[in-house]
Amino acid sequence: MARVALVLGGGGTVGLSYHVGALRALERVGGLRPADAGLIIGTSAGSVAAAYLRSGWGTEDLWRLTVSPVAAPGARGPNLFTPRFRTPHDLARRTLGSTFVLGRTVVRTPSLVGPPGWLGRLFPGGLFEMTHARERFVADLPRSWPDAPLWLCTVDMSSGRRVVLGRAGAPRPDLHRAVLASCAIPGLYQPVRVDGRTLIDGGARSQTNVDLAAGDDYDLIVAVAPMAFDPSDRPATVVQLVRRGSTRRLAAEAALARRHGAEVLLIRPAPAAVEAQGFNPMRTTGWARVALAAYETTARALDTPRFREALAA
Repeated sequence: MARVALVLGGGGTVGLSYHVGALRALERVGGLRPADAGLIIGTSAGSVAAAYLRSGWGTEDLWRLTVSPVAAPGARGPNLFTPRFRTPHDLARRTLGSTFVLGRTVVRTPSLVGPPGWLGRLFPGGLFEMTHARERFVADLPRSWPDAPLWLCTVDMSSGRRVVLGRAGAPRPDLHRAVLASCAIPGLYQPVRVDGRTLIDGGARSQTNVDLAAGDDYDLIVAVAPMAFDPSDRPATVVQLVRRGSTRRLAAEAALARRHGAEVLLIRPAPAAVEAQGFNPMRTTGWARVALAAYETTARALDTPRFREALAA
């Protein structure tokens, strides 16, 4: 039986909704259950889906949670932005700290040590907290890691290097804390401290991190990339400009995996799914529409000779 790696990329709340639809299609149409994957790699929103899947949640469980009356058109989802500031002075301090975090992410100037602890306390990074998300993760996810391989991607803010939580030799904090670290969008949310490292969103390095599965003897790599697009079925020009970096990085990582002998299947939003996603990846409305569009467009892609032959193995 072929060894399969499932890679789930970033994309905010909208990307998570896309995952829900795409994964359901992958199981119902493609015949591949996520639980059967030898390895699941998650980045940012993909880390949420990956952790839930490895914790016993099925694609239908996630589907019912997303396509529900709460997620109906016009209904508002949970508050994802709990302010960490209470006064204008506090806002100014946190804005400076958040600007520093964002700058380190963009410029990427590795250093052996981070800023002094007192400076980080004086100008803390992150304007908002993921209060609702943290409460849900604590309630829904076990503290311990699953037996089946699960890798969650983060970035060390000080060194700029990728830190893959859950991989052999890497830290394994409580599972919900690992997910929060992978979702800590630079400048927006507070970085997460794990084993002396200050960790931020894994998407700061790559939205998918497909290259992690390359050269590890996986016959098939299935990557779901909510923030990319398919060059053979291009969306509007402005969308291409916004997603060009993610799409090029994904193509380069997939090429690397193919050079190592793996078959790589890329599941990317078709124009109809891109339209449903819109331009705000962190919005709290319209999740059901995104999931439905993802299911329909992914189902059509899976019903093609190349996908059918690869998944038949």
